[in-house]
Amino acid sequence: MNSYFDGQYMPLDNVRISPLDFGFIHSQATYDVMRGLTFFDKHYKRFSENCEYYKFPVPDKDELLQIINKLLEGDMFVWLIAWKGTPPSGSPRDLNGPDHFLVYTKPYYSLAAEPVTVDIIDDLPRSPGYQENKNFSWIELTRAQQMCQGDTAIVRSVDGYINEGPGFGICFVDHGDHVWTPRTDVLNSVTVEVVGEICKKEDIVFQRRDFRHHQFKECFLCSTSGGITPVKQIRGHAYTHQLTNRIKNIYDGLVSS
Repeated sequence: MNSYFDGQYMPLDNVRISPLDFGFIHSQATYDVMRGLTFFDKHYKRFSENCEYYKFPVPDKDELLQIINKLLEGDMFVWLIAWKGTPPSGSPRDLNGPDHFLVYTKPYYSLAAEPVTVDIIDDLPRSPGYQENKNFSWIELTRAQQMCQGDTAIVRSVDGYINEGPGFGICFVDHGDHVWTPRTDVLNSVTVEVVGEICKKEDIVFQRRDFRHHQFKECFLCSTSGGITPVKQIRGHAYTHQLTNRIKNIYDGLVSS
């Protein structure tokens, strides 16, 4: 069994989701992804806050831990998904459909083994106002990945600020070795949060700011799958990785412990 769906353990292939569910047709859903139980408390806090924001029941922490421990077999991703089902009336304004909850696991894979090349897609601004709360409204990010010239891409906010990419946040290092990360309308990234904690312990300035340029000394991506992934270049601007590798080594040590 590699999933837990609405109170029952079952193979993930046996989970059935209706195409009429609001989680599918209206993206009335939230989710979280973690690597095993790494940073579980942070992920649980974020998922709980997202469930409250989207008005889903919050799973009990101890019960969720028991479920995950039964599903884990080695190095795996753990997915948590809550979504709204199909209402009895079928009306798109009827919010009385059932709430569904799914936990499933799948083998871990990394974002990239080598530094990546990133593009910026300027004309797909990220929808503002709710991106801090994890959701499946990925259309801008999916289109950016389709359009990118490189391994992956980031988009901008409606105000033209550097934003994020499909499944990752982004950090830059300036020539004073200060770490910058976007502030407005970006996901509350657990990996970026851990980077901030590492910087605090290492006496590295870490700041959330709104900025438009990408001409920094260093750049790295932050994600559950990739951890700290160095960026080789953006639009021909090449980056070094001295401080990036220092932060990455500390982060990798936290994950392995």
